[in-house]
Amino acid sequence: CKDGTVHLTRPIERVGAHAKGFNAHSIGICYEGSLDCRGRPADIRTPAQRATLRQLVGQLQEKFPGCRVCGHRGLSPDLNRNGEIEPEEWIKSCPCFEVAKEFKELEEFAVKTENTEEHRVTQHIKEQKGGK
Repeated sequence: CKDGTVHLTRPIERVGAHAKGFNAHSIGICYEGSLDCRGRPADIRTPAQRATLRQLVGQLQEKFPGCRVCGHRGLSPDLNRNGEIEPEEWIKSCPCFEVAKEFKELEEFAVKTENTEEHRVTQHIKEQKGGK
């Protein structure tokens, strides 16, 4: 919500319906608002939404180290095969911000943490307890 409140719509273990072709191997996060007052795609997230989204993505990266953080745009095909997904190739314009760029440092931190001895020990303990 615009006030930063999170509402869980389905258990994380259940396959979502957020990105065709990627649902079985991803977690979908939705936020309220991605259109301006004229109905055009725009990044109109509130400070509370930004903070909550950052916290949520950080928590998911801790739970799933090494995961890729991206938006619908990043899942669009590179139709002209130039190595870049450009606006005319986007399947969807939402979210209306560069997800990979915004969360890059969180992703880099998760990858660094994944390679530490402490992380490997923690993962081993979790596996011994049945992944919990």
